[in-house]
Amino acid sequence: MKFFTTRILGIIGIIGSPWAFIDFMNNGLYDRFVLTSMSGLRNFIFITGWTCSIIGLYKLQAMGNKLWQKIIMIIQIVLLCLANCWNIIEIFAPRSSSKIFDLLNLAWPIAGLWMLITGIVILFAKKLQGWKLYIPLFASFWFIVTTLIYFTGYVSSSFLIASGIYSMVAFSLLGFAVVITSKKTSTVNQPYYKA
Repeated sequence: MKFFTTRILGIIGIIGSPWAFIDFMNNGLYDRFVLTSMSGLRNFIFITGWTCSIIGLYKLQAMGNKLWQKIIMIIQIVLLCLANCWNIIEIFAPRSSSKIFDLLNLAWPIAGLWMLITGIVILFAKKLQGWKLYIPLFASFWFIVTTLIYFTGYVSSSFLIASGIYSMVAFSLLGFAVVITSKKTSTVNQPYYKA
């Protein structure tokens, strides 16, 4: 679809970036997390933004053009879509006892961990320029650092705020990197730059 240019995908990524932070402030993290329709909606917006940024990077071939590099990105997109399926069920049936609901819940942490692989692949491909090259890896650390700190037992309001701000900044920058990269490449007369 022509509407979903890489620039639009990046903008959606920026719009989605603060919603994990908003959910943390309203619903906590693992310490007091409650399944609610509103939490599902907030996380749906966040994951949608994250997914759009990754699709934008894929369209820009930020990971390189080898088959295995594309597969890494496709796996990331699929995992995020599965995580969003969990969010959709949470919106409409937050107390679902479905086995599918439980299985889809695994997509969240797996997508977060897989982002580290995605970030490394993009880093070594060196297709993005300057600071933008490091942003996918920077974004990947959010989930890992947040989870590790949580398992140390240090969960407080300050921790939630710090983690939420990290996610908002990291995923805003991820979307912004897509927007400005697509702007720079939009004048290049190559089909793959045209969404």
